[in-house]
Amino acid sequence: MTSSIKASFQKDGFVIVDILTEQEVKDFRVIMDKLLNPDKKGKEKKEHSSSFQHLGDEIADFGQEARQYYFHLLTKPGTEPIHHAFHHPKVLEVVENLLGPDLIVNNASILAANAGTSYSLGWHRDVIQIPEEEIEDRLFSPERFHNSVQINLPLVDENSLWVVPGSHNRPNTEEENKVFAGSKHYAPVGAEMPGGVPVKLKAGQAVFYNNNLIHRGYTKKMEIPRRTIHMGYHSSAFPPTWHFYLLNHNLLTPEYLDRLSPKMRGMMEEYLECRNQYPNMEDTWKKPSTLA
Repeated sequence: MTSSIKASFQKDGFVIVDILTEQEVKDFRVIMDKLLNPDKKGKEKKEHSSSFQHLGDEIADFGQEARQYYFHLLTKPGTEPIHHAFHHPKVLEVVENLLGPDLIVNNASILAANAGTSYSLGWHRDVIQIPEEEIEDRLFSPERFHNSVQINLPLVDENSLWVVPGSHNRPNTEEENKVFAGSKHYAPVGAEMPGGVPVKLKAGQAVFYNNNLIHRGYTKKMEIPRRTIHMGYHSSAFPPTWHFYLLNHNLLTPEYLDRLSPKMRGMMEEYLECRNQYPNMEDTWKKPSTLA
């Protein structure tokens, strides 16, 4: 089973794995709904705007607008009740199989929206940290080890993630470059990508994906509320990628670390140790990275 998971991940750039039991799904829904305030009625906004995904909003503001919300969790006091998701043994088992040992969590968020929300984010690879003039085709080569796995773990059935299978290990095709319309960061919102397919997930299933994939977020209109746990990891056995630097390490103060469980405090201290070892984000795309 583990070999087939890794083979699918390497070939397609993503793999779907059953993670949570029905009871765990219910338990996490209770926790998430306590963190959010799902009873607010949002003001209508125009459909299919990239503004439906904002980074780092205050959880107390959830529902004030009918859009997609993205809430950071690893540095946000008050979100501790859901932190055990980030060291769920099945999650860590799969990531270790894909990347290697000594895992470090470097990103964790809630993706949430109420029913009736339309959501569209332009097609992209997760290279927004890299200046466009420094994004080179070698970053998307099968010979280059991409030390990063992103995970969407929904607590309801959903298909908001769309991907172009296999695009993680190659540069854009001519047709794909036309869709990107001259940008190396984001295609225009609403542009359709050849070969793009939705990743259909049941509650409790997780998609593990290489975020060098060409992918987007899209739902014409959500029939049920979106409640998804999003996570990112790398193996400290190898140099990190630029995704490692998404987390604001300045917020991991001694006072904040004291709030965490012993397990999560240890994980965040490991993150800080890795940050000290690799202080320069630019090195992650300027220096070569060998196969694991």
